[in-house]
Amino acid sequence: MSGTKTIEELRRRFKPEAARNVTATYLFSISGQDGAMVLTKINDGAVEFEELVEGTDPTGKADCIITVSREDLESILEGRMSAMTAALSGVLSIEGELGLAMQLVPIFFEGLS
Repeated sequence: MSGTKTIEELRRRFKPEAARNVTATYLFSISGQDGAMVLTKINDGAVEFEELVEGTDPTGKADCIITVSREDLESILEGRMSAMTAALSGVLSIEGELGLAMQLVPIFFEGLS
């Protein structure tokens, strides 16, 4: 899943009602073949995505960095693994405030298949 496809999938899954009162910037660092860095800005029910070009230093751009392999992200997006299970098992790593990462679950990862 390329960065563009990841952005399309996250945009499709985005639930504005779950993102009300959330203002944070996340970086999805996706490793492996077709990996990408996707900066995701949520601001009170609105979302913007930006795919960062290779070699860009994302330091300081995000409040929370989510690192996951492309294969594991696909498993999460397809519902074969929950985001919570991925985080607890170390498949998905979180750098920054854990509470911000937890807010992503209802915004992107619940209620859609």
